Amino acid sequence: MDFPPEAFNQWASGYDQETAQENGFPFAGYQNLLNAIIAQANAKPGEKVLDLGCGTGNLGALFLPYDCRVWGSDFAAEMLVIARNKYPNIIFAEHDLRQPLPQGFPQQYDVIVSAYVFHHFPIHEKINIISGLLDRHLKPNGRLLIGDLVFVDPAAREQTASRYVDQWDEEEYWTLSEDLPLLAEAGIVVRVEPVSFCASLLHFSR
Repeated sequence: MDFPPEAFNQWASGYDQETAQENGFPFAGYQNLLNAIIAQANAKPGEKVLDLGCGTGNLGALFLPYDCRVWGSDFAAEMLVIARNKYPNIIFAEHDLRQPLPQGFPQQYDVIVSAYVFHHFPIHEKINIISGLLDRHLKPNGRLLIGDLVFVDPAAREQTASRYVDQWDEEEYWTLSEDLPLLAEAGIVVRVEPVSFCASLLHFSR
């Protein structure tokens, strides 16, 4: 991961305002992506939901009207300060999602979600994390839904990089032509739902 927690701590106070603007890259279609995750989650009362890399809690909070129990983790302490103030009914913990789940968190969930997080990890780490979630932490018939920055191929990625020079960071963005074969080799099935020119919902299963 290229960005240390300190970078996200500095971003925390302006994060909600920046995502709400949805201007260009990377947050075009931000709210539509969160809504797509909720729609595919098909949440039911009493279900356990885990939001990984929860930031200020916006995604996990969308499950509260469905009477779900929600846990959220993030490695940026300042993001969690804001999240706890906004959503006291969600249980939050400071946590790097490459590590075992936080102490006191349930080990299995009906729904595991994440938004705008996994593009910080190279594909081998993506595969390791997703495999662990599917095999150890997702209940039978559970749903693993990741909304993130996704490109069809390197050409689409480079086109966006050229168009949004000032906003672009060199990250490990999902590139389907390269990543889907590697995911398949690892026994991971992926369904892709595009939401904007740069964001898609990825539904993972075995």
